[in-house]
Amino acid sequence: MTEKLKNQKDSLARLMATENLTIVHKKIPTAYFDVKNRVLACPTFKDDISPELYDLFMGHEVGHALNTPYEGLHSTLTENRTLKGYLNVVEDVRIEKAIKQKYQGLRTSFFKAYNELMEKNFFGIKGRNLQELALIDKINLITKCGSRVNIKLNDTEQEFLQMAEDCKTWEEVVECANSIYEYSKENEERDEEDEKLSKMQIPESEDGDEEDETE
Repeated sequence: MTEKLKNQKDSLARLMATENLTIVHKKIPTAYFDVKNRVLACPTFKDDISPELYDLFMGHEVGHALNTPYEGLHSTLTENRTLKGYLNVVEDVRIEKAIKQKYQGLRTSFFKAYNELMEKNFFGIKGRNLQELALIDKINLITKCGSRVNIKLNDTEQEFLQMAEDCKTWEEVVECANSIYEYSKENEERDEEDEKLSKMQIPESEDGDEEDETE
């Protein structure tokens, strides 16, 4: 993708977010949005990325800019820091549905881009038994990749998936994330490799407040 096209898409992201976001490009595992300092960071890869993948990164993080409340995120994580990975996944479900509804032209870009990410093994699932993943990781993959991943849920897991997909407000996201977190504590074990599937090595924010970033 040319530098000119990249600059045009950066400007489009600011228009979509209806504010003058700071947009940076650097070597990071995945895109993120610093909800406190209003910084949208997009990763640079060794190989050039497609316009569709760039649209996904920008569209997803603009979704956070428009919908994820700083005060709500900050206060929730102050109460329970370990909830962040669960909040990220459930909030991703909500904001992606919202941004695709607001800007419906992004639907095709998102679909093609997630194909590209699967080919790049972006989620690190190549060779893994997806049925053995924790529920939050299953929800993350199903809601982002759809039928590209063959994951079967039991009745209880299906109810949690539906709960995540039904979230309309931040308060509902917090309730859902807490419910999945409590279920996971009682029924599952997650190691560091599992956490990378949804957490993707969150970098520190512009002023060092890691908790103020969403992916």
